[in-house]
Amino acid sequence: MGSAGGRLPRGLVDPGHVRSGVPGIALETEELFVSVFPEAGGKVLDLVHKPTGFNLLWQNPRVGLQRTYAGAAFDDVWCGGWDELFPTDAPCTFDGNSFHDHGDLWIGPWEWSIEHDDGESATLFLRRFSPSLPCLMEKWITVARGRREIAFRHRLSNVGAQPVSFVWSLHVAHAIGPGSRVHLPASRLGVEPPYQGRAQPGERELSWPAHEGGGARWDLSRVPGPGSGLTEWFHTRDLSEGWCAVTHPAAGLGLAIAFDRDLFSTVWLFGVYGGWRGHYVLLTEPSTSPPGSLASNAAAGTAATLAAGAALETDVVATVFAAADPPVPGNASPVAAAPR
Repeated sequence: MGSAGGRLPRGLVDPGHVRSGVPGIALETEELFVSVFPEAGGKVLDLVHKPTGFNLLWQNPRVGLQRTYAGAAFDDVWCGGWDELFPTDAPCTFDGNSFHDHGDLWIGPWEWSIEHDDGESATLFLRRFSPSLPCLMEKWITVARGRREIAFRHRLSNVGAQPVSFVWSLHVAHAIGPGSRVHLPASRLGVEPPYQGRAQPGERELSWPAHEGGGARWDLSRVPGPGSGLTEWFHTRDLSEGWCAVTHPAAGLGLAIAFDRDLFSTVWLFGVYGGWRGHYVLLTEPSTSPPGSLASNAAAGTAATLAAGAALETDVVATVFAAADPPVPGNASPVAAAPR
């Protein structure tokens, strides 16, 4: 594994892709361009719809791509894109062990190899041991000609002799604009303080997508503009199906993430609308647990567990689609309504 050399002739994978001096791998079809950087924690940095040139993943305008390393503060090196958070979100101490901010899988490098590339479809394989737990995360990323989907297959293995508890989140940063919309198959949201956003002081639960509070009626699915200065952290376990999506009417596109609701039982929405650090970005985070650290979730009985010697496998599918005009409501599937 590691440094496959030379460009594959007429294939879909470029193992010689480099950004800001960091080596990576590009997967490219007529429809999509995807970049992955094993030395930056296996990050998916780009998901570009090639006909329009629109990158659906947010790029930090003030922090560029770099190799990640143990001891770095996540927020100070976070350049955007799609990361894996495991086995915690917030740093904590649990069961005599200390856990890094946002876990340890975002700290590179991951091992990698090109498992398959016949010019019609291609699969990139990555793997990374967790330093803090006896666990191995393996990930297969597949693209195919004629499709706007990226298929992710994950296998998490407990290679130790004892059960492990964990929090695992898909940390997907969307490149939003005023008018972008969030879509969730839910009717209620929880509020995670201190990031109240549009929630009123003291509110801990909101109706979705329409909510009345403070004498106003809010369509919470509509993304506020950067001038609002808001930061809000909402979450829901009230999922009727396993998906979330963000649409961008101005670009005519959207990105939907489909997942196993039995594993990723919660979706976090972290919206920064000119608030935290002056950014303008929305994160959708399918997660095994409610917001919080491994320690807090273990105490609440909401941490996921994996038996000694056991493995779990799950599939996640990211779909780029044409956004319907007019937009569908925030609790409706924009993929089902997408123009064919």
